Amino acid sequence: MDTVKQDNVIFTDSKVTLWRWRDDFQNDFAARMDWCNNAYESANHPPVPVLSHPEKINVKSGDNFTLDAFQSHDPDGDNISFLWFNYPEAGNYKKLINVNGAANVYKAHFTAPKVDKEATAHFILKVTDKGEPSLSGYKRVIVTIEPK
Repeated sequence: MDTVKQDNVIFTDSKVTLWRWRDDFQNDFAARMDWCNNAYESANHPPVPVLSHPEKINVKSGDNFTLDAFQSHDPDGDNISFLWFNYPEAGNYKKLINVNGAANVYKAHFTAPKVDKEATAHFILKVTDKGEPSLSGYKRVIVTIEPK
């Protein structure tokens, strides 16, 4: 199994698909331990990612499209950060589709690649809080790219 890291370096290993999620699932486990010992108000809880559009959208080849998560929030009131990224391992369009502009904002802009036949591309929204431990929530958007 292969995975593409944010800097476009490709790693090949049987466990590589877990690498990008490792810090988050370890922090999630630590937070769950806190939930056993602390009152709700004293423990950190994951942010809630909220999309402003459906989880499945269709776009035409070559068109620009925007993914938006403005209403995402944290139940503890912590500040949150956003990371949008293409997840080429999941779709049948295997080339990396980069964010047009900053990836760390609630709204991300993309350009659909040119395709000769219908293809799917998966995009991940990662919303991370500034609590202790830092926790993340995720949403996936499946984009069907149709030829013009």
